[in-house]
Amino acid sequence: MRKKIRLGLAEDHELVRQGMVALLQREKGLRVVFDVGNGSLLLDTLREKMVDVILLDLDMPIINGTQALKVIKEKYPKVKVIIISMLYDDEFIWESIELGANGFLAKNCDFEKVVDAIYAVHNNDFYFDERISRALVTTIRNGVEGRPILPGHPVITPRELKIIELICEEKKNQEISDILCISIRTVETHRKQISEKIGAKNSMGIIKYALKHGLYKLKI
Repeated sequence: MRKKIRLGLAEDHELVRQGMVALLQREKGLRVVFDVGNGSLLLDTLREKMVDVILLDLDMPIINGTQALKVIKEKYPKVKVIIISMLYDDEFIWESIELGANGFLAKNCDFEKVVDAIYAVHNNDFYFDERISRALVTTIRNGVEGRPILPGHPVITPRELKIIELICEEKKNQEISDILCISIRTVETHRKQISEKIGAKNSMGIIKYALKHGLYKLKI
């Protein structure tokens, strides 16, 4: 039997949070471990109750979502975070991805999209829809990001470049392994080396770097 994805939910509006929990609990492959109303409670709860994916609102009291995201990615790097917010514009999307978010959704999106995003970040490390694609491209073109991820240009080998391209095309490690005829362990080693070279925190960071430096062009 496949293990359920463990979820945490941080949302300060009680009715919204209760509604989300009720809907998520109906999904057979998901289990809501905890739900909290602010970032401080979220960080406190994480010390005792570990999860796979967190649905995180940005606009919360005491400790907001952005502050909580920073701490989560520093202390619990394996936990995937999906931002769900009314602040759905390029600037907030870019900032959240820069801090390590694995996905970004608008609060008024369909519930099915939330479920799709949960499975995507759990299985592939990121949720990358057309809206996020446009935000990344627009931000890069407009030069909102004023500094490179790392000074200079790290040397990317042809094999690493191919893996970067496949990551941008949403390929899983197993798919990359099959396409390149290498072991999954080798794929994981390459991904780790790529992330260290370019300073990426996750697959979304690799995609951002590839777009910014012309290593991959989105088909949108």
